[in-house]
Amino acid sequence: MKITFTLLLFISFILWAYYAYKNTEKYTLDSQARKQLGGDYLQIPLGVVHYELAGDEAADIVVMVHGLSVPAFLWEPTFQFLKARGYRVLRFDLLGRGLSDRPETEYGIELYSEQILQILDTLQIKKPVNLMGLSMAGPIVARFTNEHPERVKRLILQDPLVHKIPAKKVFPLQIPFVGEYLATVVFMPGLIALNTTADHDDKVANWQKLYLQQSRYKGFRRSLVSSLRYLSNHRLVSEYETLSTNPVAKLLVWGTEDSTIPISESESLIQLMPSMEFKAIEGAGHVPSIDKPDEFNQILLDFLQQETSH
Repeated sequence: MKITFTLLLFISFILWAYYAYKNTEKYTLDSQARKQLGGDYLQIPLGVVHYELAGDEAADIVVMVHGLSVPAFLWEPTFQFLKARGYRVLRFDLLGRGLSDRPETEYGIELYSEQILQILDTLQIKKPVNLMGLSMAGPIVARFTNEHPERVKRLILQDPLVHKIPAKKVFPLQIPFVGEYLATVVFMPGLIALNTTADHDDKVANWQKLYLQQSRYKGFRRSLVSSLRYLSNHRLVSEYETLSTNPVAKLLVWGTEDSTIPISESESLIQLMPSMEFKAIEGAGHVPSIDKPDEFNQILLDFLQQETSH
């Protein structure tokens, strides 16, 4: 018994030590940290949000919502493009990501739809906006449009998540405690490597630095695990089914080489919303606005300049 107990104690110590070694979240994201990091911050009822808003208040506004783990800096090419063409542009870090707060809550589309609403209300943006969502933000912006149709002028979906993530893809992250441990020692190191080893700095300055920055603050990993659990347990396509009854102008853009959410997923949305404009960008991966910015931005601009009765 003593030998067994000692062995278990030793194994527990090794597991704990490995967890501590792999844990990148060493710091608390508070006002002092944000003062050093810089940027603009907005206090909404849900928490503090890192955001950037630029352009003439009288101009047409485009609101950009990012996906699972790369925060608002991902929108840089499109943000600068639209700003230079006279649009008012708003991008922000979703709660749990980037430099926004990481509250103890479920990180699902209900939370993020409410975050969009609170941001618009706090910034006193009252006129309808052009709302754009990437990947995980697809069902988020669909939910917001379903809940607040009067606040959306046009809707743009870029390689959106259509169906819930298969459980086998996130198992065993779904298991309490085990999931948290594996997220620290396996999932997060892999995700960070995926987003920092490739040379993205030629597309967005300081990409690697900015991505690593968010991973050093407590709550980032927890928010990602929560979102993955949510996305594997909820029927996301129902948001698009409801959206199909909304006459708002819609644009769907997809990269033909998307290996994260294959372009074949677009078929479900096209069947649901046959009047929606659809553009495939040849050779682009999961984020056409990064992979093929010139082509994506022109498609977006053409759509934004169309007449709308909404």
